[in-house]
Amino acid sequence: MKPALIYEFGGHTLDLGRRRLRHGGDDIAIRPKSLALLIYLVENPGRVIDKEELIGALWPDTIVSDDSLSQCLKDVRAALGAEAENLVRTVPRRGYIVDEGQVRCRSELPSPQSKLPSIAVLPFRPLARDREHHWFAEGLTEDIATALTRSRQLTVMSGRIAAPEVPRPAAEAAEALGVGHIVDGSVRLVGERLRVSAQLVDARSGTILWADRFDRYLSDVFAIQDEIAEAIVRHLVVELLPQEQRAIQLSRTDNMEAYTYYRHGWQLARHWTRSHLVVARRMFTRAVELDPAFARALSAIALCDCYLLEWFATDETPDSVLAIADRALALDASLAEAHVARGLAFQRSGRTEDARGAYAQALAIDPTCFEARLFSGFLAWTLGHREIAKAEFIEAAQLRRDDYLGPYFVLAAIDKADPDKVRWARLTLELAERVAILQPENPAPLSRGAIALMHLGKADLAVSWIKRALMLDPDDPITTYNAASVYSVAGDQETALRFLKIYVRQSAAGMADMIRNDDDLAGVRNHPGFREVMAAGWRPRP
Repeated sequence: MKPALIYEFGGHTLDLGRRRLRHGGDDIAIRPKSLALLIYLVENPGRVIDKEELIGALWPDTIVSDDSLSQCLKDVRAALGAEAENLVRTVPRRGYIVDEGQVRCRSELPSPQSKLPSIAVLPFRPLARDREHHWFAEGLTEDIATALTRSRQLTVMSGRIAAPEVPRPAAEAAEALGVGHIVDGSVRLVGERLRVSAQLVDARSGTILWADRFDRYLSDVFAIQDEIAEAIVRHLVVELLPQEQRAIQLSRTDNMEAYTYYRHGWQLARHWTRSHLVVARRMFTRAVELDPAFARALSAIALCDCYLLEWFATDETPDSVLAIADRALALDASLAEAHVARGLAFQRSGRTEDARGAYAQALAIDPTCFEARLFSGFLAWTLGHREIAKAEFIEAAQLRRDDYLGPYFVLAAIDKADPDKVRWARLTLELAERVAILQPENPAPLSRGAIALMHLGKADLAVSWIKRALMLDPDDPITTYNAASVYSVAGDQETALRFLKIYVRQSAAGMADMIRNDDDLAGVRNHPGFREVMAAGWRPRP
């Protein structure tokens, strides 16, 4: 058995076998990417390492800005504290260096249980061409991953981060996701009949450790999920403790109708419009009516209310969001999304530190929680902390690589002089255009894609896109806001101010901070009528 390397510096211990940073007898919480940066630096002491090398090592085949690296460096220095203050030094205009005089290395022969098996659940492939089956395949993937995360003896990569472009060969997928094992499979629905194929692959050897096919009725899907999870842990020589087995059942439902409403609800919610969110909320509510103990459906209601409250100034209030989130957490305290909802409720109530704490708790539970990154970025942006907001939005964009929303907010937060702005504009446009083709009735990708077009210097096309979005839904606040931004960047301040006036009437006063910090509205802020618009017409802040 290969010895595990252990590095010691400044009172800290970095155990590569367990991928754990400790100080004294306590574990130090640190994000996986930040830990990977620390490992790379400590493994190369005494050598100046430039930014390009570090970004290439931490984000292979992924385009990120220098801010992602800067945020990881901040995390590392915060985790190490004053005792290791000079361990990682910045060499101006060259890169970073670890003081090799402070680092000691030793090896330790690990026990068979010293390193937790790591695993990723790739998105199950729907074999039918009917797009209706995608919701089912997505749900199967998420539920199996959720079941596996209940075991403290496994390190599980969320199925959500395994984007469609992750390579399918096991070794390549495992390298891309940083795991030792891959779960892969497919699903076919024919009427009430269900066929699920699944396999567990050892990524290093390519060996299939387990494979099976299930031909059952649709109502047996929950039993299939349990059987797959049990087979995986059994073949990894892991045993679920009784309390872990019970925990799997907390947030899940055994009611097929409730489950169907829940899954279709998320299909709609990801359209990011008021009308879709309202219908999605109805579906989540119906799921809870069918199964009052369905904690994830309650959490989804709270998140829908967060988006409606944050973007559309509907009748939801911070107190109502908090009440629903607390109901979900009373059923299952490990729901990251419910903690995110609490964070937004605190944020909208002016309790900034409580909001930060709730978002941090969500990320401690699930570092791959898209909403935690997105809403944490919103908080930083409204406080004027642009660099922090940008870093959080970049993380969100990496978590949902097929969604234009993350790149759109990176584009909004990034400084107009930053050369990366064009790259993020192109990515936003590419993803928005793809969704606009699939969802021709949806104004959201058109209005957000119009912003990207403006930053690519395609003003005429941007105006065309925003006009189409307004034709689809002239009352949508996000479309109205983006129309103001498009015309402001285009230099038509009168039209921009007209749309901004409409937006102000639609929105709560809390959005004033966003308007004051948005570079796209810099031109209209110099208009004589801007102060008058901002001083009147806001809906009362809930």
